[in-house]
Amino acid sequence: MIGSREVWCCSGEKGMESSSVLDWGSETRVLEFSYSVMTLGVALEIADGWKYPPPYDFYDLTADPDDYDEFVTPERWPDAFVQVRSGGELVGFLSAEPVVGESAVEIGLGMRPDLTGGGLGVSFVRSNLAWVERNLPGREIRLSVACFNERAIAVYRRCGFRSVRLYKQATNGGFYDFVEMKYEP
Repeated sequence: MIGSREVWCCSGEKGMESSSVLDWGSETRVLEFSYSVMTLGVALEIADGWKYPPPYDFYDLTADPDDYDEFVTPERWPDAFVQVRSGGELVGFLSAEPVVGESAVEIGLGMRPDLTGGGLGVSFVRSNLAWVERNLPGREIRLSVACFNERAIAVYRRCGFRSVRLYKQATNGGFYDFVEMKYEP
């Protein structure tokens, strides 16, 4: 059920369930992800407050008015749009939208800026994949990522994605190279 609260623990090894460790300042805690339906308040917190360092500021939702509007307008939200938490703290989001006319789903995900680049990407992505497979079973999973974001592309490859096509996308006031990737477990 998409609206339910679920907890997933994933390690860096495919097919194994365990926990990831996150250093939250002076304490080290096990990182467990819980999922709940996105709310407008949380969407606004992400859209207005999450600011990434260059060159990842490309992903700041305030950088593109249409992306921002889509993120903060519940009527424009995809079928599945959830907040991801760990220990009660907001750590990310996941969206999943069925592809019209295909047995596929397009996912989008984001991690809180201060958590990126710290080695959590694989467990975050794998946990999100497990959520999608459980809630939207039997569908091919795809995502798109800006070609300059080699860090994310490497994480997606480690999680079982492969590149299927390159294309240009209008966003952030220009046209940018993107790669579409398909999950092949």
